[in-house]
Amino acid sequence: MRLASKYLFLSPTLLLAGLPALAAEETPTVAPMALPTAIVKCPGVTSIPFTSDEEQALPLRIVGSLGCGDTVAVLSDKEGYTAHVRTKDGQEGYVARIYLTSEGTVPATVEKPKPSTAKTVNGVARWEAGAPGCDEFLSHGRHVESLTANGITVQVSVQDSGWKYRVNVAISNQSGEKVDIVPGIVTLDELQPNLRSLLAVSPEKLARTPTHQVMWTVVDAVPSPSAVANHSASMSESDRLSNRTSPAPDYLNAHVALTSTHHAAFERSESVDLQSIALKSSSLPAGQLSAGVMWFDRDTTARELSLRVPAGDMVFDFAFSLEQKK
Repeated sequence: MRLASKYLFLSPTLLLAGLPALAAEETPTVAPMALPTAIVKCPGVTSIPFTSDEEQALPLRIVGSLGCGDTVAVLSDKEGYTAHVRTKDGQEGYVARIYLTSEGTVPATVEKPKPSTAKTVNGVARWEAGAPGCDEFLSHGRHVESLTANGITVQVSVQDSGWKYRVNVAISNQSGEKVDIVPGIVTLDELQPNLRSLLAVSPEKLARTPTHQVMWTVVDAVPSPSAVANHSASMSESDRLSNRTSPAPDYLNAHVALTSTHHAAFERSESVDLQSIALKSSSLPAGQLSAGVMWFDRDTTARELSLRVPAGDMVFDFAFSLEQKK
């Protein structure tokens, strides 16, 4: 009887000890909901920058870059301009939704082009179609010239608003050192039919004028024939855009392009804060990007333009051609 009593005394203890395990086995497990994913598409470029700023306002606050074909987790999509995403290595940021797709298959790995750099002569790098370090592409319908030298990439486009020339500038610093950006020393010169400098117009002055043409586009400037002849004389513009030898990401701010319009649309730009989108003076840290807009006086007879953008200890020289407009 004592033996039986002993076992009777221990049985409840053993029973209670086994309850947690039994409860754990019977409690249904709920798997965490998987985040939706998207694939990065980047037509015409090899990577897309993404930012810490949902609005992607200027100056851009770059978090990193997304490679074409990368898969990202979509943390939030309000169906606005950007989506909040996370990369495989845990970086979070915002990317324009136009660069994300959930349809089709994209190769998991995309061979990245070998980095190339333009030659510099006496501290000047000149854009030439097809030359090392030189690229051209369309960004929201604007023809962009891209020039990379010594780790610095400068991208520019020029539009004729019918009243002023509008110059979009983006500078990406991968040189490993700080790069000084001074808009006051950026120059736009008319080469043909007259040789003269075109004065820059401050955004403060433009903001006080009643005109709405600062964001219009009457003519989009294209590469000058003089900058094409040496390397790609036998290729058409469409062939050059389809066979890019030194492809670069599009660093120009998409919001700036979207706020401009063609004259035929008769859209106004009263709501555009010109000072906020203007190119700013800065000491650009390594790995960072700066982008903005400048305006210059217009000559109704101009056909050939030269745009020079100093960055660091170099000058980046671009040649553009304009269809003559009155």
